[in-house]
Amino acid sequence: MLYKYLFIYIVTKISLSSSLYHNFCTINNTNGSNFNVFDTNNGRFLNKNNRIRNILNKNINKKSSFSFINGNSLKNFKNDHKYHDFTKFTKIPEFLEEDNEPIVSELIRNFCIIAHVDHGKSTLADRFLEFTKSVPPERLKEQYLDNMELERERGITIKLQSARIKYNSILDGKTYTLNLIDTPGHIDFNHEARRSISACEGAILVVDGTKGIEAQTVTTANIAIEKGLKIIPVVNKIDLEHCDFKSTAESLKKFFGFKESDILKASAKKGIGIEDILEAVVVSIPPPKVDLEKPFRALVFDSFYDPYRGAICYIRVCCVFRLYFQVFEGSTKIGDEITLMNADITSKVTGLGIMLPEMKQTHSLQLVNSSGQVGWITAGIKKTNEIHVGDTISLKSYVKKNLVEPINKFENSKPTVFAGIYPCIGGDFDKLQTALEKLKLNDHSFQFERSDSSMVGMGFKCGFNGLLHLDITVERLEREFDTQVIVTSPSVPYRCTLRDKSVVTVDDASKWPDESQIKSSEEPWTDVTLRVPEEYFLSFINIILSSVGSVMSMLSKMRGRFKEKNKVKDTNMVVMNYDLPLSEILSDFFNKLKSVTNGYGSYDYEGTFYEPIELCKLKILLNGTEAKGLAVVTPRNRAYDRGKLIVETLVNLIPSRQFKVPVQAVIGKRVISSSNIPAVKKNVIEKCSGGDPSRKKKLLENQARVLLVLINDVIGKETNGSGRMCNNPF
Repeated sequence: MLYKYLFIYIVTKISLSSSLYHNFCTINNTNGSNFNVFDTNNGRFLNKNNRIRNILNKNINKKSSFSFINGNSLKNFKNDHKYHDFTKFTKIPEFLEEDNEPIVSELIRNFCIIAHVDHGKSTLADRFLEFTKSVPPERLKEQYLDNMELERERGITIKLQSARIKYNSILDGKTYTLNLIDTPGHIDFNHEARRSISACEGAILVVDGTKGIEAQTVTTANIAIEKGLKIIPVVNKIDLEHCDFKSTAESLKKFFGFKESDILKASAKKGIGIEDILEAVVVSIPPPKVDLEKPFRALVFDSFYDPYRGAICYIRVCCVFRLYFQVFEGSTKIGDEITLMNADITSKVTGLGIMLPEMKQTHSLQLVNSSGQVGWITAGIKKTNEIHVGDTISLKSYVKKNLVEPINKFENSKPTVFAGIYPCIGGDFDKLQTALEKLKLNDHSFQFERSDSSMVGMGFKCGFNGLLHLDITVERLEREFDTQVIVTSPSVPYRCTLRDKSVVTVDDASKWPDESQIKSSEEPWTDVTLRVPEEYFLSFINIILSSVGSVMSMLSKMRGRFKEKNKVKDTNMVVMNYDLPLSEILSDFFNKLKSVTNGYGSYDYEGTFYEPIELCKLKILLNGTEAKGLAVVTPRNRAYDRGKLIVETLVNLIPSRQFKVPVQAVIGKRVISSSNIPAVKKNVIEKCSGGDPSRKKKLLENQARVLLVLINDVIGKETNGSGRMCNNPF
């Protein structure tokens, strides 16, 4: 008979030969009999007769952290524990020692940092943590809040990160609680910045004094202004000789209407102006508007899968997730039954706390003593797809009585880039699905749905916010979930009107309708804002307008449609607006822009609209057989150039065989480009120096039979087994 067990996780300091922290998992029967202890530091089971029992009795710290989760039987746990490396588990968040101190809502400030890539927002966050002594000096490192390995490697912020800091104001001597959210600056992760803005009352707008305002900065700042946030402008990197504070300040005044007295000087690297910024946060940003008499309500603005609790999930204990949220009214505590209102899911609170910036549990079991706080919460939610960013949390009793209304949800970001993701090994489909579900819990902007391919098997069609977003997602799948994948060429959603007047959206060439059924077709365009130095303006305009495009006489390969340009006053920068096909941005548009502007150009795009264009499906034949995964949708007037490029790429990619392999680009039944992979033929009769010619004939016939088998396997070997071709966007 299987018994239900209670898993109690104890983090305690034990004095042995040396001071070490041990994580103990004690497994008790519900009736209190027969228990075992598992020491996660050395991976050993310790029974009740072991001296560890005495050590536990004598050394358990009164402030040790406990997390109660419904478990499985001890027998199953013993059978399963050997498959886990318990020594690598993260510790349960420690309890916060000072959480009994009351926090008045008027002394809370929620703000985020808005900046372009490399303008110094992560460094500024480091200085905030250092100045307020929120992190011990020996533990502080560069880009402290960027805890993802990819973020450190690439030097960009990918995920929003939050931290609570305490600041003693020099003006009134009061201690303020500042909830800081560090946001990404790249356009592909703009959705993270939007969510951060929705959870704040103010924002620090950081601009690099050596580069000036970038296009993406303007877009994000305007979103914050529309949401009613108080903006604090900061010109960073004033310690550099070529910093032009005057012109940057003029740009800020022109774009956003700031007064010169509002613009602060700072050097995040040198720590200059940090106190002035914190004082401005306290004085300028309003406290959260709350009503303590109203029922508890909280907004979920981020979530992630906890690998420590994920191990428990492996032994059939319910999956546990952490949600970041902002409390709008009321409070909650461990043991409360909460409801995710939009998902209509009820669960019990198993843990909650705040970010300092490490996760800390509240010792008094009260999440906050006032509304307006930002924190995290865990609950026994079984499925990853039950968590939705923008959902509202409230107590079950309040929801049943209709005492609360859901908070306004976030706007769902619409993918602009689509690609297929397939496991390299067919048997890893379930593993890939689990990885995508866990990743979506932490990255809510990308979408995926199942898509089966006759060439690469079962997989998923995924939507992303840009090529960098796609690249980062694939990297995270490989690093965080040990999943090797094949990625098909990125595509955009085209629209076709059929002869029966129905309209279909096609984001995959395999779904392209029959040519005879298509009445008209359209492709997505977008409004692009470019900000480039004036001295590079002419060279850049030549790239765009060397050929204007399908609508304006097809004067450009990029088919750009010029709208307007404006000179930024007292600067050498020019702001231009263009209409561009979304598919052109998927190519090397960004690289061209950076190349001709010596790295100083930037761009942003928003909104999509459709323009009529004649499209066609370009098929690729390998040895006379269609390689469905390599088909693309392209404008008909560019089909020849596109087909020629793909054919040349495949000829160079596919290794030579013992037979000639023709590679063809086809539209309908017409071949528009063709080339051959030359044969590398083995001379099987070389060893026959003489003798009966029938012997040579037999060897040649055997070789021919083998070649017939190999010829039929060209597609499977070269496209299904290698991710290189599918990764190549041609």
